[in-house]
Amino acid sequence: MSDEEKLDQRIQLVASQSFGKDVDDWRRTQQDLPSRSEAIRRLVYLGLQHEQEHPMRMITAIIRPHRYDAVRDALMRLGISGITATQVQGFGRQRGHTELYRGAEYRVDFLPKTKVEIAVDDTIVEQVIEAITNVARTGKIGDGKIFVTQLDQAVRIRTGESGVEAG
Repeated sequence: MSDEEKLDQRIQLVASQSFGKDVDDWRRTQQDLPSRSEAIRRLVYLGLQHEQEHPMRMITAIIRPHRYDAVRDALMRLGISGITATQVQGFGRQRGHTELYRGAEYRVDFLPKTKVEIAVDDTIVEQVIEAITNVARTGKIGDGKIFVTQLDQAVRIRTGESGVEAG
């Protein structure tokens, strides 16, 4: 271990018993981890390395269908050229509603929504979230949700480009 890599920083970690058990279980599968603290250091390093190697995110937004055009325009203003939109049905806190049809009352459990998926570079995730939120928000229950997940790989089929270049 070089002088630069000397372990001289203490970080306090407060975690649940199940987290400690998970770390210990993983540590037992490794050959060279004598302590829990060394296992946690290795896991943090692996996580940081993974973040650097996979700098893309998949943003999935569930929005009201009539807000799609505004969302698409806002994303295009950010320079995003690839968007996938799907008509979906579902419910959240809104839990559907009751309608009257020819004198009979019936319950609509699944409401129409639009699912928008965008693969973006990690550096613009917050801008994309802000743009979607600003134009999709009506202030009423049922405005939707945004999910951000790590995207391990993207490949453009035509050229074989991968990573950010394929996004």
